[in-house]
Amino acid sequence: MKSIFMKDKNFFPLPEPVCAAIGNFDGVHLGHQKLIDECKRHGYKSAVLTFYPHPSVFLKRIPNYPLITPLAHKMDIVSRMGIDYFIVVEFDDDLAKMPKEEFIQYMKYMNIRSCVCGYDFTFGKKAEGTIADLREHFEFYEVKKFIFDDVRVSSTYIRELLLNGNVYEANRLLGRPYSIRGSVIYGSQNGRVIGFPTANVDYKNYFLPASGVYFTNVKIDGELYLGMCNIGHNPTFNYTLEHRLEVNIFGLDEDIYGNTAEIIFIQRIRNEIKFADVEELIIQLKKDKAKCLELAGDLNYTK
Repeated sequence: MKSIFMKDKNFFPLPEPVCAAIGNFDGVHLGHQKLIDECKRHGYKSAVLTFYPHPSVFLKRIPNYPLITPLAHKMDIVSRMGIDYFIVVEFDDDLAKMPKEEFIQYMKYMNIRSCVCGYDFTFGKKAEGTIADLREHFEFYEVKKFIFDDVRVSSTYIRELLLNGNVYEANRLLGRPYSIRGSVIYGSQNGRVIGFPTANVDYKNYFLPASGVYFTNVKIDGELYLGMCNIGHNPTFNYTLEHRLEVNIFGLDEDIYGNTAEIIFIQRIRNEIKFADVEELIIQLKKDKAKCLELAGDLNYTK
């Protein structure tokens, strides 16, 4: 897959005509995947066209607006779907104010001959452009709302599930386990003192699931481990205003500061709790680890 970043509208047209799936694709969930797969079926090279920053980030002026899949993660997922081009269009004031007619010409100049969009896609200044406008200028394929097990799949609904800690259901609608990637940073070292060392992960603008303890997989340097992750404020040790993401990686006891870790969420175990003392916390952590190993089931955990 070739990635193309179109900044300040200064670019050359693609060297060959494409069928482009157009949207924000936050999460690249089952509905998005259906739309992206559709663009591979119509005789042209395939492309995914998305925007950076996410329009909500730009228009709402929210710093660190949380995303299910920040751009690099989104690009990685799409690259595994057999797409030829990944086109990132800079979303700025000019694009936000661009009349729909100009945006259509912009698409034509890119060498987009055919496009695939969701039924509710809008574009241009004040979202005045609709799929009816696209039908007039392109070979156009509309993808209806995607229903999975009687649920309409959407990024908004997946956010609600994550906010409630229901990663199991979110994973079903994503078509893969939800995961967060970030650098391992220095923390308070309290976990190491009590026999449960944790890697603190800089989650940046990822959308965090609800506070609590989760059974996870952890990927570091291509190696996959089992682990348990805590999201929250450390109420027993040194309460923090900002949420922390800390993971105890089973079978790994080495310096990984600065490495990139991917925390892969499998199931929520419990709420975050403030314990009366350290001994009570240790007893619960042992129970949490035993629960994680039980959930691992037939993964043949040996470390």
